[in-house]
Amino acid sequence: MTASGPMGYTARPEAMGALISTLFADRLFEHGIPYLRVGLMTVYVQDRATADLASMKRRPADEAIGAALGVVAKMWDEAMTMHGLLRRTIDECQRQVRLELEQTVDEHITLVRKATQAAERGPDSRVEPERAEIDRHDRLQAQMRTLGADPIPQRSGPP
Repeated sequence: MTASGPMGYTARPEAMGALISTLFADRLFEHGIPYLRVGLMTVYVQDRATADLASMKRRPADEAIGAALGVVAKMWDEAMTMHGLLRRTIDECQRQVRLELEQTVDEHITLVRKATQAAERGPDSRVEPERAEIDRHDRLQAQMRTLGADPIPQRSGPP
């Protein structure tokens, strides 16, 4: 799609590894595993995976996720086994992380593709100006979601 891949940017597998590790920790919290125990597993994974991931070069983001997932998932499997988690819990955690990553990457690629196609087409001059403005606003919102920006400002305090 683009020179930097279908997600629209490049990334280091090391950075994606940190993201994936966070997903594993979150899923374990959902399974009721205590914070300190998850923290100990996280430290184990980071210590073991860092060298492998740091040696990998920057690449398109989807490829960086794929490269990091293999390394990080293996380390999490080791850590969860070492900490006595049941195989059923380990397998479910692995499945949930992979599914969430796949869905999020697919959604992001779809948003990037739509934003790119809309930008290439540009506004249709035959459409009334009001509709063209609405379309431009929709494309901007899609691009902001793609970039991870929150289109609705959040307030911290009384209005």
